[in-house]
Amino acid sequence: MAASKSSKRKLRSDSNSTAASAATDSSSKEDASSSASSQPETSPKTSSMQTDDAGSSRLFQPHRSLGLLTAAHPAANAKNLSYSPSSHLFLSKRGKFHLQPQGQSSEETFVTVPLGERFQILTISKLVPTLVSRALPPSSEHHRMRVIRSIDTSNAQYSGGDEEEMHQAISDSSLSVTVATHGPKLLGRAVSVTLYSRTRPLVCLDAFPFLAEKKTGRKNRWGIVDMINLGKRRMAMTGEKEGKMENTLLLAIVCARDDVVKTNKKDNAGVDVVGNDSDDESDDESDLAGESNAVTSSSSSSDSSEDDEKSTADSETTPANDCYGRVLIVQASRTSMKIIKTVDLSGIGSNFIPHVGLHPATYVNKILLGGRPTSAARNGTKQTTSMILLNVRSGKMLHSFQCLSNSDGIITTLEQSPAVDTVAVGTSTGSAHLINTLHDVELFSLHHKGKQISKKSRPDNAVSSISFRTDGNATRQGVAPLAVGCDDGSVSVWDLTPVEDDNDGTTRRTLLTQMEATHHGGVSKLQYLPGEPLLLSTGMASNSVLLHVFDAPDHSGRILRQRKGHTSPPRLLRYLHPGVGGGGILANASDGTDAASCQILSCGGPGDLSLRLFSTARTNLDKEYSQGPGLERKAKKLGLVGPEGRAELLLPEVAGLATSEARSRDWGDLVTIHKDHAMAYVWSTKRGSQTGPVLRQPQWNVSAMKKRPPRTAHATSVAISACGNFALVGTVGGVVYKYNIQSGIPRGSFPRDAASLTEEEERRRKKGIKVAGDVGRTMRMLEKNSMKGGVMPSDVDQAERDRISFMEAEEKRNAIVQRASHEGAVVGIAIDSLNKTVVTVGADSKLVLWNFVTHMPNKKSPIMLPSPATKLTHVRDSDLAAISMRDFGVAVFDCSSLSIVRYFGGSRYASPDAMRLSHTGPISDMGFGPDGRKLFTSSLDGTIRVWDVPTGLCVDWSKFSFVLCHYVHLSQSWIRH
Repeated sequence: MAASKSSKRKLRSDSNSTAASAATDSSSKEDASSSASSQPETSPKTSSMQTDDAGSSRLFQPHRSLGLLTAAHPAANAKNLSYSPSSHLFLSKRGKFHLQPQGQSSEETFVTVPLGERFQILTISKLVPTLVSRALPPSSEHHRMRVIRSIDTSNAQYSGGDEEEMHQAISDSSLSVTVATHGPKLLGRAVSVTLYSRTRPLVCLDAFPFLAEKKTGRKNRWGIVDMINLGKRRMAMTGEKEGKMENTLLLAIVCARDDVVKTNKKDNAGVDVVGNDSDDESDDESDLAGESNAVTSSSSSSDSSEDDEKSTADSETTPANDCYGRVLIVQASRTSMKIIKTVDLSGIGSNFIPHVGLHPATYVNKILLGGRPTSAARNGTKQTTSMILLNVRSGKMLHSFQCLSNSDGIITTLEQSPAVDTVAVGTSTGSAHLINTLHDVELFSLHHKGKQISKKSRPDNAVSSISFRTDGNATRQGVAPLAVGCDDGSVSVWDLTPVEDDNDGTTRRTLLTQMEATHHGGVSKLQYLPGEPLLLSTGMASNSVLLHVFDAPDHSGRILRQRKGHTSPPRLLRYLHPGVGGGGILANASDGTDAASCQILSCGGPGDLSLRLFSTARTNLDKEYSQGPGLERKAKKLGLVGPEGRAELLLPEVAGLATSEARSRDWGDLVTIHKDHAMAYVWSTKRGSQTGPVLRQPQWNVSAMKKRPPRTAHATSVAISACGNFALVGTVGGVVYKYNIQSGIPRGSFPRDAASLTEEEERRRKKGIKVAGDVGRTMRMLEKNSMKGGVMPSDVDQAERDRISFMEAEEKRNAIVQRASHEGAVVGIAIDSLNKTVVTVGADSKLVLWNFVTHMPNKKSPIMLPSPATKLTHVRDSDLAAISMRDFGVAVFDCSSLSIVRYFGGSRYASPDAMRLSHTGPISDMGFGPDGRKLFTSSLDGTIRVWDVPTGLCVDWSKFSFVLCHYVHLSQSWIRH
């Protein structure tokens, strides 16, 4: 991704050049006072913005966002949340982009994509970000308090509730502004509207200020469901440029209230809510906005201050009990944003809940609202509707469409066709209808059915997005393509040209192609580029932006460009080559390094089996490492469709990795271990694929059809020697295996000869039972040598004495090995720079030093830790090793003096003041600074702490409102979290 904002405070003074090379679009930080003085007076629902991003500490600030951020809600399965994950009302808008055509070619087209708490603007030509916004401002206090009261406060993972999530964003390049809807992430729905000037937030409006006076209840579940661009409007400027006119962006914010609680509704039969086209003729001459993307004249741009005050008061008024919908007309300029009109759907509130909106072409001041009838209306005898035509200037409902039956379910999407008065309507039952809005007639329907996975599964496949193709190639080929995206991730392309059936004489439409499992978790939005055979699409949870081109004779599509990220939060993060000392690399122009050295390896979490590379400087270097050629073809051949099918051919989830730059030009330089898997795999970062040998013991079967290695052989940690020739893999059983990376041949184990033992012999060795292993082999060799040399009877006594002494020495060595061997899983391995000493820590609280050549433990081994270890990180320059423990503390071990020199946090802190500096949750990762004097630790308590190794003090820390700290790794100038 592009840079959000380069930090002014860096660890080193030479890091400024790194920020300049890594940032693709960074704006200078303006003074807060000057920015505040340029803002208009704020109403109770408006707040001025802070310029700094949330989550920054005294020393560090967020610099860049890498890759894409997953759109799946992290707390969807949490208990006591204030929304239902299955609801289409508030969750269907995540990941929807906004297309901005700038010319006749796609090279000049930009797309705005909301991702997490920011938005980014991508160029269609390369699908690379040109602008990334700053973080969202917080919503109003009463919305955040609602989140805290609605969740289980005893669950530390969901403490807080301040993190915001962006749902929709509409940009206007001529004004250099973006309007975004957002809300607290755990709330699950948008409740605020924020105006951005390029990357900086200016004004934040609370869409529901009346909720501050209400008690928390399910009946007050209001949220923003859609944002419609109504075009532009001329407005008189104020201040120094008073008297001049400027263009403003006019938007309709569609709000809805979910009817999750059944209430007694009053009869609204006496309210006149039905109109016709003649009712609006007087309004057409003084329009709020012209046609889409048209600028109105200055005569329709002036609004009296009384009307503005009235509209503001209306937005703060609590809707009636029978009101389930509200439309806010928002006017946004380059410096300000305000609500100029509020339209309550109180007349039809007892019958209709809006879900989606559309501004039809040539329909001035009118919008289409699609949704569903309320529960009371469906169960009653009243006439219900799923789509209405609303005049946003007069506030009247002009027409209630009756061409759609109630069996069609919820209207999930609306799309304007190239023909006037024709709209495509998608429903939750998998139907796509073409409606003539002038005559209220259904022209024809297209049906989509999902795959029947089980007897209880629902075959209906909800339509999530529709788009019409308008390029000349389709016209010349005699087809009229319509793309339909569904919740199962498939994209169906139909030919709308009618074809007469020879059997019954009816007309039908032809399915040109169907791309199954295009997006994991469902299609969020798709849209054809104007005048070109290019289809842009995003997914609900696929975390990808795909650009398909339709240039084949059979009208099938292929991926032209794509931008993907992890489909679940990454669990492991490491710099590709952190330097010989392990402290990191300095990436700037002074030492000759380029953008290729600013690369980060990222491993996907549960459900995501990918290994990806992200660049902190150049986005076009981002890629996914290949796990074998032709995986897509193999998956299709075996009948495995989509990401789930492809995952069957991938390696399990990555549990650990190690890199070495020493021999990266000769053979593999990356070794990975995987969850519940015994074997390790060698990768080539130069090729970006898994090309090296499989590191395994000879008795382990590679085929999944044969007996698998025992559970005690599952890998738990990995390390590569400084020379790049050897890899060490720790296991659950406490054994560390040594392999040659080039050939994959085993080169022994720690403890010695453990690799040659069978499973039963390994069990007996751990229990201390003597095994007739190496001693018996030695005795046989002695006897064999005696026979070859023709031993005389006089030499028999000497041979016997040698045998006894050898056995005694062997027993002493076995006792030392038995005492030093790990009885639990090996959770961390480190190798010094001279290949002399190996440091291992285990879940049995042992720290063991091994001789790299003889595979024997040091005399002082084992060194007992205060608590079982969980992780280990080692810096070769200072020969210090940091060991995290289960008591949430960290021990620093000096491998030169063979002693523990520092403790940070943990159970050794008895005083309350000292405990206050300690982590309160398990430590997820650690990393030394480049000079070895700073230690950074991240924890599941949501904090990152900075410890000064010489003084043993916590010098800085940063806390996050949501648990995001799974890993921390350092380069010379940056910290990543």
